[in-house]
Amino acid sequence: MSSTTDNTPNTLKPRGQLKLLAIAGVVIGPIFVAWLMATWQIGIPQTQTNNSSLVEPELTVQDWQLALEPVGYGAPWRLLVTAPGECMDACLALVHEARQIDVATGREADRVEHVLATGQPASDELMRRLSNDYPQLQQLPLVPAAYQDSLSVHPDIWQQGPQLWVIDPLGRVVLHRDPANPGKNLLDDLRHLLKVSKVG
Repeated sequence: MSSTTDNTPNTLKPRGQLKLLAIAGVVIGPIFVAWLMATWQIGIPQTQTNNSSLVEPELTVQDWQLALEPVGYGAPWRLLVTAPGECMDACLALVHEARQIDVATGREADRVEHVLATGQPASDELMRRLSNDYPQLQQLPLVPAAYQDSLSVHPDIWQQGPQLWVIDPLGRVVLHRDPANPGKNLLDDLRHLLKVSKVG
């Protein structure tokens, strides 16, 4: 009988320690995990959610005297390629990229158009090529003076050669594709805009 009473406290002691460790783990564990997240920047939302360059100060297609229609609620989003001069190889590469981004939006593709605006009329050969390769591409004339003037307060690189922009349904130029950023970044930003937008 005495041996039974002697063993009882010994068997209960480890269980009590396990409970104490479990309680400590519940309290200290989340603090430790939060410290790791803050130290290693794991799972921390970034303050800037866009991957492409946000166009600030604000620009509109009216600033470029671009006859883009329709504009307003219910109008599509646009992937706009601009070329102040003729549309050459670099311009055509951006037209192709805009088309790929458009297609990659998947089920939202009907909310997006791709547009080319050039400062010089396309040659007959280029017109045939564009009609062949991009039958849904909308083409507009660009007023180079208005275009360059509106970009004077923006980075110099935006004024050099062809560029790719995202235009919202209200005609605002919202994003610019930088040469250093792959088109996937612009695609990710456009998908996010399509998800949260109620205007187009």
